[in-house]
Amino acid sequence: MKITFYDKLFIAIILAFSAVGFIFNFSLGAEMKQKYITVHVDNKLVMELSINDSTQQRVSFPFGDHREHTATIEISGGKVRMLPLDEELCPRGICSHTGWISRNYQSIVCVPNRIIIAFSDKKIEGVDGVTY
Repeated sequence: MKITFYDKLFIAIILAFSAVGFIFNFSLGAEMKQKYITVHVDNKLVMELSINDSTQQRVSFPFGDHREHTATIEISGGKVRMLPLDEELCPRGICSHTGWISRNYQSIVCVPNRIIIAFSDKKIEGVDGVTY
């Protein structure tokens, strides 16, 4: 079976479209300047922070049955991480070992303390859905 000129042209067009799609996908992710970080404790929104690539700060928030403990997140360069908690509060420290996250599909979860830190594209406003 011999490959003709039109077969080669078809393969080149498919590869070109694939490369353009790949580049376009990464350029859209780079254009997203404003990000929102949501922090949930016991399935309740504790805080929502608006960040960009130049944001550098440490933010603390309360957690626990009576909000007697404090956890701290560090934000730098459009990424976020959770600083280590005391070993009595979080024995394995998986949440702090998760490291830096920077994408919407990533999250930091501290199961013993019921803390979830995640990214969002848009600010949470009001009710986002109703189930009957």
